[in-house]
Amino acid sequence: MPDSASMPTDGERRQLVAVKGIRNGLLFSIAEDAAFAEVYSELQETLQGHGRKSEAKGAVSAYVDFGDRILSEEEDLAVRALFSGLRTLSLGGLDGAPERRGFRPREPYVYKGTVRSGQIVEHDGDIVIIGDVNPGGQLIASGDVYVMGYLRGSAHAGAGGDDRAIIAATYFDPLQVRIASVLRRSPGASTSPAEMEFAYLDGEQMAVDRMSVLGQYRARLHATRAVL
Repeated sequence: MPDSASMPTDGERRQLVAVKGIRNGLLFSIAEDAAFAEVYSELQETLQGHGRKSEAKGAVSAYVDFGDRILSEEEDLAVRALFSGLRTLSLGGLDGAPERRGFRPREPYVYKGTVRSGQIVEHDGDIVIIGDVNPGGQLIASGDVYVMGYLRGSAHAGAGGDDRAIIAATYFDPLQVRIASVLRRSPGASTSPAEMEFAYLDGEQMAVDRMSVLGQYRARLHATRAVL
């Protein structure tokens, strides 16, 4: 067990371990300039809520990033021991996030013009409409939907089941919107002119808010999923 001497008091303590969700699981980023005993102690506290494991199957992969810090053999074994008894986490490595070999983000489909009644625009990825979507027009995207104009038709975001997808429009007045499997008819946007709004899922409920708070929504999503 690493020496826990010289630990800072609660009043002086700063965050030494940051956790965030990544495509492959969870990433634990460790402060480089703190003593190993200090980061070890905080990492141990961070992991306490994950409990003991009964089986490894189904555990979330966890990666630890020590930056430029070089661990001794004893320190390496000590960190690995922290993860060895966890029920919900399986250690994937101590060298940071894994490389995303072969991963290519899907390019958004950009459509310039009016989507008219009876017209369907469908894409595996994000859809960006530079124009209006008339009543009877339909958008279907596995990712997000953005309309730089009036959205008066129907839009389905997260068509593959992504409940984090959003539907945004400069003038938000749809006949119906759907995110993943949640369907709502005209969820009731505000009447503020030329103020882009977006629909999103808040649990099982659909909500509409100003586009200016999208960053807060995304940050809340990451924070919530990081602790699961």
